[in-house]
Amino acid sequence: MSQLSILFLSSWYPNDVLNQNGNFVQQHARAVSLFCNVAVLNVQSKQQNDKIKVCKIYNGNVYEVIVYYKKINSTSVLSSFSKKKRQHKAFLEGYSQILNEFKKIDLVHLNVVLPAGFFALYLNRKFNIPFIVTEHSTIYLNSNPISHSLIERYSVKKITRKADFICPVSIDLKNALIKYGISGNFIVIPNVVNKKVFHFVNKKEGGRIKLLHVSTLNEEHKNIKGILNVIMELSKIRKDFVFQIIGDGDIESVINYAKSIKLDKYFYDFKSQKPSEQIAKAMQSSHLFIMFSNYENSPCVISESLVCGVPVLSSNVGGIDEMISKENGILVAARNEKELLFSLNKMLNNFSPYKGIDISEKAISIYSYESVGKQFLDIYQKALEF
Repeated sequence: MSQLSILFLSSWYPNDVLNQNGNFVQQHARAVSLFCNVAVLNVQSKQQNDKIKVCKIYNGNVYEVIVYYKKINSTSVLSSFSKKKRQHKAFLEGYSQILNEFKKIDLVHLNVVLPAGFFALYLNRKFNIPFIVTEHSTIYLNSNPISHSLIERYSVKKITRKADFICPVSIDLKNALIKYGISGNFIVIPNVVNKKVFHFVNKKEGGRIKLLHVSTLNEEHKNIKGILNVIMELSKIRKDFVFQIIGDGDIESVINYAKSIKLDKYFYDFKSQKPSEQIAKAMQSSHLFIMFSNYENSPCVISESLVCGVPVLSSNVGGIDEMISKENGILVAARNEKELLFSLNKMLNNFSPYKGIDISEKAISIYSYESVGKQFLDIYQKALEF
């Protein structure tokens, strides 16, 4: 039997404008490429002279097609229709380029319903191409201060009704989608980790305990100030640690806040976002990964940390409790700095319950390319049988 040809139609994907946007979708595409022919289509508005510019590349086994269309800066009602029209033309051009390479698409794998879902619906209606949905967005969570407009809510429900399967990345997100009013065939499939990059490494003996946090540094979402407040209090109790931050957000604001609370530079090391390979090395050399988010789905950085065999201390939000057990970490209440400080100090006093190699092997069985890619293949085959 020949391999299926799958179109990853993605609202979020790394591109020249947003280079970290949807990197977890890229990882899913790579996982699926172990079993299927995979093309990715992402369109992005951009300040440019050309109305449309197409960039095509094989990234490993994945054929990535990114279409940039000339940005319309006006916010008038009329311009919104022009934006939609220009966006649709960009999708059509990208799809045409993919057909030149693949000849045929068996199934569309839609990632993040809006806005790419409109084109999934178009392909379904015009060419009878079935589609499934993977949803990652935190916008469906009650804890997220951002929400869809009435038109967006209507559009999401209209698009998902036509999907053969809906695959949220956590049970928590599945429940949020159902509460939102979405119905369908739900199968939860987690985010994926490249075990060739993220893997267990024995740590060198001696030196200070290394604590690590990696994120976008969005304060409302990630509560970086809350973490720093706790690190400041911890520094009054003990001197045997260093807290590292790697982030692709406003690192200067983080540094300035650390200075404002008079956190000694001895206790922290902050860096701007690094390539995956360097993040993996930072995790492999760390003893504990910390998250203190106000809301989440299933953060890739947690699964990456676990694959590296590093235990996690996190706020209990979103789908994180599905990832953390007594064998690989501790959960605390969101925004509860006293509880975070207590649990952090407790973990630093006793790492013996956490066996790095066991944590890593368990995580690999859940988050590896092979495991997740095979789950998607099974879903594709079921969808094509409908």
